[in-house]
Amino acid sequence: MKLWQLTLLTFFLSTSASAGVKAYFNHNPNSSYTDPYRNISRKGDDLEKVILENISKAKKSIFIAVQELRLPLVAQALVAKKKEGIDVRVVLEHDYNYTVVTQRDAQEDQYEATKLNELKALVDINKDGKFTKAELDERDAVYILEAGKIPVMDDTFDNSHGSGLMHHKFMIVDSKIVVVSSANFTLSCIHGDLLAPSSRGNANSMMVITSQAAGEIFEEEFSQLWGNGKRGNFGHNKTYRGPQTINDRGTKITIQFSPTSARYNWEESVNGLIAQFISKASQSVKSALFVYSDQKLSNVLEKRFRSGVEMGFLIEPKFAFREYSELLDMGGLKMYSQKCTYEADNRPWQKAASEFGIPTLDRGDVLHHKFAVLDSKVVIMGSQNWSEAANYVNDETLIVVENTEISDQYSREYARLLANSRIGAPIYLKKEIARLESECDGRGY
Repeated sequence: MKLWQLTLLTFFLSTSASAGVKAYFNHNPNSSYTDPYRNISRKGDDLEKVILENISKAKKSIFIAVQELRLPLVAQALVAKKKEGIDVRVVLEHDYNYTVVTQRDAQEDQYEATKLNELKALVDINKDGKFTKAELDERDAVYILEAGKIPVMDDTFDNSHGSGLMHHKFMIVDSKIVVVSSANFTLSCIHGDLLAPSSRGNANSMMVITSQAAGEIFEEEFSQLWGNGKRGNFGHNKTYRGPQTINDRGTKITIQFSPTSARYNWEESVNGLIAQFISKASQSVKSALFVYSDQKLSNVLEKRFRSGVEMGFLIEPKFAFREYSELLDMGGLKMYSQKCTYEADNRPWQKAASEFGIPTLDRGDVLHHKFAVLDSKVVIMGSQNWSEAANYVNDETLIVVENTEISDQYSREYARLLANSRIGAPIYLKKEIARLESECDGRGY
């Protein structure tokens, strides 16, 4: 028997309470709130409020692992809980473990420079170009954590250089409430960019799972990251664990964490888990993803498509039509890279799907979702992009929830995005494919 089969554990709860899964979307058209930082009234669920409400419930512990934390209200709430005697710990990606006064300008590329400018604008309340202690105490989340003596660890604490991303986005409260999201704890991912008034936040979702069994699974992952509090375990320093499933009164939740070492079969990885569920789909697969670049997942999807399963895929425009994007495969297309090479094992679909494309979003926002809805009854979501880097390098979360009510909510989110999407291969893409073919074939490639 394989190791992943041995580690495939199922927990059955004995209490009468339901697992209590709730889903939230920061672009939900049926709810509204006021952005607390820009004072903008807008449509959507307030994901920061969801985080704060669950922090307020803590009686014993709050453990957070998130790539980036820039929400001052969250940081202040964590400090207040620590003052009550609550065990509060935070794990961050090392690239974002800095304050506005310890930032590293020289190391920033254009993307990071933009993020740094956003942080400076957030902290500099009076817009005088300086950062007073009062401003830091009110607006710089990492500074607030440090000043509040909250232990913060990042992925260089295993004596590495943090080569993979610490890409988790989860919080555990009292070992029984799990908040898991595709959103980082930032204005950009939740409310909208401070310097872009039209921005309403990257499209994201969040789930809150009230379950002792789920809490224990996530705490095991956090414990692996935290180590002894001075030296953690990230990436392949963690112990491999296969998918774990909890079953509570009709709701199954399957959980697995990345990365997976290449010494294991792909089927034992998190992307392999995605493939297992896709292989069971008999009616439809509808997905909204930031990045979609795993060839093996594309091959599994094509097999289901040839069996009559309806496909619908929306991808973040920045990554949708790169030469490595599997959205090209879905459209029956292939494209040379700038080096006149095709993606390894490239396999465009013989028959193109009819529903694939890119959403139209508010200026400054991106499609940051990482979800799929299968047969209108199963939801796959988490921090994990459908890529090899997420699968084999980064610290990531994936959960699969088998619940029709939750599936309906994600189906509505997909439909909302689809209504404002450009479907099919755009003209500019076809021109670029033709240009590269002419150029590369002319060189004799």
